[in-house]
Amino acid sequence: MQVVFLGGASGVGASCLAIELAGQWFVVDAGVRVDKKADPLPDLALLEGKDVRAIFVTHAHADHIGALPLVHQAFPTAPIYASRATGLLMEVMLSDALKIMNKRAMEEMELPLYPEGLVAGMLNHVRPLTIGEGLTFPELPGVTVQASRAGHIAGAVSLGFSASDGSLVVSGDISITPQRTVQGALAPPITRPDLLILESTYGTRLHPNRQAEELRLAQAVAEGIDRGGHTLIPCFALGRGQELLLLLQAAQDKGQIPEFPIYVDGLVRRVCSTYLLLPEALSPTLQRQIRKGYTPFTGRTVTFVRDERERERILAGPPACIISSSGMLTGGPSAWYATRLAPQEDASILITGYQDEESPGRRLLDLAEQKKNTLDIGGQTVQVLCHVAKYNLSAHADGGELAAYATALQPKRVALVHGDEEARAALRTRLEGMDVILPGDGMTVEKHGKRASSASRARATTDSAHAVDTLPTGIGGGIPFDSMHVEELWRAVATIPTLRIVTGRELALTWYGEATEEDTQRVMEILDEDYEQRYFVRQHALAEAYRVRGQSEETPGDFISDLVGHILLMAISPGSAKPVLCRAIEPGAAVRVQFPRGISYERTRFPFSAILDVIGPGPQDNYETGSASPIALFLADLVRDARRIRRTLSAHDLARECREEASYTLSEMCMLAGASPQSLEDRLAVAKLMHKHPHIFMQKRPFLEGEGLVLYGLAPSWEEALSEPEEAERPDQHWILSVIEQYLGNPPDLYRRSVDPETGDVTLSFHFPAVASAKYASALDAAAEETGVSITIAPHTHQGILTEVARSLLPAGLTVKGKPSIYVDQQLVQLNCAGEATTEEIQQAQAQFMEQTGWYLGVEREQPDKPRSTYWSASAGSAGRKEQNEAISIARKVLAGESGLYKVGADGGTGTLLLRFYFPDAVQGRIEQQLKTVEEKTGWGVRIYPSVHQEELAATARRLLPEGLSIDGSPSLHHDRHAVDVTCSGQASQEELEEAERRFNEVTGWSLNFKVRI
Repeated sequence: MQVVFLGGASGVGASCLAIELAGQWFVVDAGVRVDKKADPLPDLALLEGKDVRAIFVTHAHADHIGALPLVHQAFPTAPIYASRATGLLMEVMLSDALKIMNKRAMEEMELPLYPEGLVAGMLNHVRPLTIGEGLTFPELPGVTVQASRAGHIAGAVSLGFSASDGSLVVSGDISITPQRTVQGALAPPITRPDLLILESTYGTRLHPNRQAEELRLAQAVAEGIDRGGHTLIPCFALGRGQELLLLLQAAQDKGQIPEFPIYVDGLVRRVCSTYLLLPEALSPTLQRQIRKGYTPFTGRTVTFVRDERERERILAGPPACIISSSGMLTGGPSAWYATRLAPQEDASILITGYQDEESPGRRLLDLAEQKKNTLDIGGQTVQVLCHVAKYNLSAHADGGELAAYATALQPKRVALVHGDEEARAALRTRLEGMDVILPGDGMTVEKHGKRASSASRARATTDSAHAVDTLPTGIGGGIPFDSMHVEELWRAVATIPTLRIVTGRELALTWYGEATEEDTQRVMEILDEDYEQRYFVRQHALAEAYRVRGQSEETPGDFISDLVGHILLMAISPGSAKPVLCRAIEPGAAVRVQFPRGISYERTRFPFSAILDVIGPGPQDNYETGSASPIALFLADLVRDARRIRRTLSAHDLARECREEASYTLSEMCMLAGASPQSLEDRLAVAKLMHKHPHIFMQKRPFLEGEGLVLYGLAPSWEEALSEPEEAERPDQHWILSVIEQYLGNPPDLYRRSVDPETGDVTLSFHFPAVASAKYASALDAAAEETGVSITIAPHTHQGILTEVARSLLPAGLTVKGKPSIYVDQQLVQLNCAGEATTEEIQQAQAQFMEQTGWYLGVEREQPDKPRSTYWSASAGSAGRKEQNEAISIARKVLAGESGLYKVGADGGTGTLLLRFYFPDAVQGRIEQQLKTVEEKTGWGVRIYPSVHQEELAATARRLLPEGLSIDGSPSLHHDRHAVDVTCSGQASQEELEEAERRFNEVTGWSLNFKVRI
């Protein structure tokens, strides 16, 4: 037996061992170093000439898996054995590693360590490693492997190897103390191994009480929030991020700290989602929660950050806690946040994990000890004024725990690795009476003594071991995968009863014998066509993962947790079923749902028993709550389309297609009805059709009894029901109008209700349809959903009421002369007035008129002693008037030099051209001569439309904003005083603000007022 230490022996990073046992070589771990100043890779050249038969992985941290693709490239046929949790997490972690390497390649001209294709090929060779059992492998005859729980992170294992020529234990990274996410380590059951390879990361330390340290951290975060600043906790995405989320939520729930927003960013987000697929690798508490369908890493104060724009909004918002990778501030969003928070005195950065000597995180801690005053991070040098502190929440055992671990195994020899010289030397002194060595990278250690001295022990171990279960490969025999093969694939996968989660890549490998990107995509597309998911259930937590039906489902939690993000048909009340989106699983066996727009219920939480069926997956886009959210609109459209389809279906015809004793899924019922089983609207239409005819159809296996797979059949009374003629759904006009009245009441501006007797579609006539459309949209949508008919608002404005309102709002000092002019195409009422009124009074009347009617109000004042400001009478009579289009063309040419003219209209009845400028207040005083020229050349009178163009006004405010300021929200427009108020964040001098205000008034004729939040 011999062991070669390829990396990670005398420091943290690039862990890699080559081991020869029973005359065969295998590798344990192959990681990278995060320190850019050192070679990132282990010394893989030492593998030359060795026939590596297999690779084992202890856990999915980068310092243990980052170089695996290169080892695989050198030994492409060697299988890679890892716990099931580690295998899934490797997919996530190596995908992130590729992104980081590609980013560095672009930004720093740094060559990536390996290409994307190599990672995919490597992952194709990952095989599951069962924990807690003695295993043998066909690649390593005569060798027995024992994998035991290592604590540290989900899926982490310690490995024991036994053969006739020796035995050894590789601890990997271990944590003895139970954490919130995982239980503590158990040593492999090998008595007195010849060699123990033991990590020594914290060999110099004794950890403080973990519960006390967690509370101290939670209180520090709360104190930082109370000071008015953000608190950043950089963390390792895998393991530490999940621990932090749980401890902060627990402290808030217990009232130990107040509630405040917690934002989760970086790779932490995806790892949290992946943990939901691995309950068997987590603590008993989390196992129970996840199997009941709960998501422990989310909560009322937790938000997952999705893009950089959201990060900017977080920093501009109220004080919050930000949990983000990377843990050493070497990159990722945590470095982005740190560069912005470090210079802020009220901000905090709290370090909770191991920091490499050359990492920005270590330099930040040195600074906190007054060794420095600036920090180089993210390619920038920043001054650090924020609060900095360190908290010990390590996922590594301390010196005392490591010594106890070694004592329990009673090894003949101990090799201390994965620690600096100080840590290894300190731990060595604790291992009294043991033969301890401190290997260096590149060193080889051989077993002392005679070969086969442990034959009896190895034989006993082998007798109790069994061959590792592996998925079959290439069962498709070269035939392209299709929907008819799904059950065959499931049966092949189900031969491993403990295999609960599989990836699309593994399924492609099982069918094709290899898993190219095209093959994997093909398999996933075929599985996505099965909306019932009879064999493989898509996992919303990880897009490429599937749960294997029938595998280790002791509670309904597995299929209940799959509901999040799906469209459900929910029993809202007796006899009423609505489509909803499942947003979350909540305590008390309940789901929280989103209704379609227009459907308003006080309840958004319903018991599992109210679920009638799963219609299909919801839209994948991000959505927010609220009646106007995209998902609410999506659901409203789905309801409308399903209603249209349902009108073409016949319950009697569908019943005649069914066999009396048979059971059918919703997809099968869709096919019998001639509808598409992959169309959400078709599925909803058929499901609602069956729900509306309980005397014809019944659920033979309801949702909960069928683990989410509902089966339908004919009701006992179906023949009797079919003996009666099938009634078409004719509109009940009285009922339709009564439902509309329930939602709408009797508004005074509604003056006519019309119902189409054939379709039941309703047209409502309001005095002012533009205002009514916005005012009553939610109520009308809800009424349309309940009645199943279209409800529209007639587009015509009641002109009599329109002129009445215009007259009523006119200032007291003005009198209307003649009849008001109504320009329907311009939504304008023009009044010619005599008398006196201030500009402010007129503008207030115009604003009120717009609010009440949705129309513009033009006020023309006659002032005999002065030329009119918005009207010039034509000097020539109608006989000398140019043709309308020619007059418009002349006006455009004369006014071509004036910026802001965007439309010229004409009223042939009065012989008036109506000019629309973006900013009429700014142009009226300077274009009087041009307007007279237009009159003279065209023979038409001229009016300037009095209202400002609101969108251009707001856009001008944004364009003139000084550098250093950003607008919060939208500018506020005040028509009554011709002013725009802008709330901003950032910094600008008083001179810059005054210059912007002056330019704005010059361009628009309005005033601009700043409110700056620094």
